[in-house]
Order: sequence, then C-alpha cells, then structure tokens
Amino acid sequence: MKIRREFLIGVLVVVSIVLMYFGLSYLKGVNLLQKQLKFYGVYDNAAGLQASNPVILNGYKIGIVKAVHLHENGSGKIVVEVLLRDANLQIPDDTQLEIYDADLFGGKAIQLILGSNTLLAEDRDTLQTSISLGLAESVKQEIEPLKQKTTQLFASVDSLMTNIRKVLSSEQTEDLGEIFSSLKNTMNNLERTSSELNGALSSNKGKLSAIFSNVESISANLKNNNEALTHAIQNVSLITDSLAKLNLTTTLSKVNNALAGVNEITNEINAGHGSLGKLIKTDSLHTEVMSASHSLDLLLNDMRVNPKRYLSFSVIGRKSEEGELSKRELEQLRLEIDNYLKSKR
Repeated sequence: MKIRREFLIGVLVVVSIVLMYFGLSYLKGVNLLQKQLKFYGVYDNAAGLQASNPVILNGYKIGIVKAVHLHENGSGKIVVEVLLRDANLQIPDDTQLEIYDADLFGGKAIQLILGSNTLLAEDRDTLQTSISLGLAESVKQEIEPLKQKTTQLFASVDSLMTNIRKVLSSEQTEDLGEIFSSLKNTMNNLERTSSELNGALSSNKGKLSAIFSNVESISANLKNNNEALTHAIQNVSLITDSLAKLNLTTTLSKVNNALAGVNEITNEINAGHGSLGKLIKTDSLHTEVMSASHSLDLLLNDMRVNPKRYLSFSVIGRKSEEGELSKRELEQLRLEIDNYLKSKR
C-alpha cells in the first residue's frame, strides 16, 4: 500500500507537469498536438521583438515567435524562430518575415509577406527578413529634417537681427535721413515724369492715331502689292543671275588694258613725245602761225602800197596804173589769194 501510494503521487506529479506544459504552450499559442511549420529569420536588429509575439498573415494570426536569440557564429545578428500553426500553408521560398509595430504602444509582431516564386519553402528553412519602421521611428525621421531646418532658420533669423541691429546703430544711421529724402525726391520725379508722359500722349493722341493709320496703310499696300514685289524680287534675281553668268572678269580685264593704253598715251603726250605731244607741249606752231600771219599782213600792206612790184594786171578794172590799192581792192586781192591757195591743195 505504501509503495502504491508513492507511485500514484509520482504519476500525479508527472501528469501535472505535462498538463502544465501543454497548458502554458496552449496559452502561448502553441498546440503540441497539431503539426506545425517552423521557419527562421536572421536580423541585424531585433527592434524589440520578443518571444510569443504574434505572426500575422493578411491580418490574421497564424503563429507565434517561438524564440529570439543571438546567432551562434558570434556575429551579433539576431535569430528569430517562428512557428506556424497550419502545416498545410504553402510558403514560397522568397517570402519575407517583416518586423512591424502591432499597436501604438510599441508592441512588435512579424508580418508574413508571401513571395511570388513557385518553389515552396520547406520546414526549418531560413526566410528573407525586413524591418518596417514603426510609428515612432517614422515620426522621428520626419521630424529630424524639420528640426534641422528649424535650427537653421533660427540661426538665419538671429544673423538677420544682428545685421539689422548693426545697420540701425547710431554710427550707421546718420545718412538715413538723406537717403530717404533722396528716395522721396526720386519718386516725386518719377511721378512728375509719368504725368508729363501721360499729358504728351493725350495731347498727341490724334497724331499717334494718324501714325498708326499710316503704318496700317503701308502694311496694307505691301500686302496688296505682294505679288508685284515678288515679281520685282524675281526680276532682280534674274538680273543678278545674268550678271553672274557674264564673264565679268574678262570684260574688266579688257577695260583695264584699254585704260592702261589710254594712260600710256596720256603719259606720252604729257612727256611731249610725238606730234600731238609736241603740239601741246611746245609753242613753235603757234609762233610760226603768228609769224606767218604777221608776214602776210606786211606783204599785203606792201602790195597795197606798191602793187606794181607784184602785179602786172589790172585789178577789178582799175584804170590808174599808179598809186596805192584801195581797201576794197585789197580785200578782193585777199579773196583771190585764198581761192588760189584752196585750188592748190
């Protein structure tokens, strides 16, 4: 009886321990009587993940985090062991185990992000991992740049106030009155100029209208005579084409040669070479002509005074044989001499 009682007590203790283990596992979400899938994930940072945190798929809890511990190789990485209750769940091998905030109080969970590969992961495989920023981290990342910009803004405002303080100091504001006075005068001048310009435009409104009318008329005439202008431009183009086709080089060369010859002849004449040059450069012909004219006058005068020396015939029925020739007779004699000379040419 004594041995039997001790045996019963031992059996009762063992059963109690087993029931307690099963109960605690069940409370943790682990059903030891059901086949489960186990996967591993390796993280650089656990982000506050703890054992018994839920594993979520599409908003539904399908498992728990079984354990969280350091990697055995001493690298400092975190190994997470995940248990999935449904052994029939098909998990692609590119599925991710993402740590995220399950609530506003910083509770962590793992979200199962199914992949797209047709190859399925097997039990105890290591899946890909990622960490989603929580609300606090997101707010911190959003506030940090704003904080930096605010700090820079305050620094800029402080620098601006310092500069304004320097500008408005007693040493720097001595000429501000003159500056504002000059600015006021400038504005008054601008206003006066604007008023005068408005007056000028108002007084010459009719002239401006006439000018614009003339411009419009000119543009209308150009538009109406567009075809004629086009023909004129075409004619000019034809003329330029014709000039381009002419052998202007040869023509200009001939003109240059002719001008060179004329220049050479002119130089010869100016140098006094040749008959024409001697005629222009010397006075011998003029002198001889004047001498011949003078000699002819002397001869005619002598013939008038002593006609018997030269003529043995009666001139125009002259009766007297002696005495001087009259002026009329002398003119008739001159004509007779000219006719004789002409007949001898």
